[in-house]
Amino acid sequence: MSSDHGKIGGSYSAAQSGLRRLMLRLPEHRRRLQSLPGSTSWPFLHELLEAYDEACVALEAFRRKDETSAIIDEYVTVVAELEADIVRELDRIIVWPRD
Repeated sequence: MSSDHGKIGGSYSAAQSGLRRLMLRLPEHRRRLQSLPGSTSWPFLHELLEAYDEACVALEAFRRKDETSAIIDEYVTVVAELEADIVRELDRIIVWPRD
């Protein structure tokens, strides 16, 4: 049996890692992010969170390796754009309050 059961387009753990990173990076959106029942409920959001995690990991690696400022600047831009995309996607999602 495949270990990909319940996954959409990639790694569930990467999406969860991206979600945790985002909650730390954007505390003003933390409550809405925490109230999401699961990133797999919204495939596009799941993919954005996964891409966000991968971009953050790459950026950290480039900074540790003292890569050129051009590649670091490019990834800083990618991370910021993904954050903006995720916030826009959150605005589309209706999350019912928990009792």
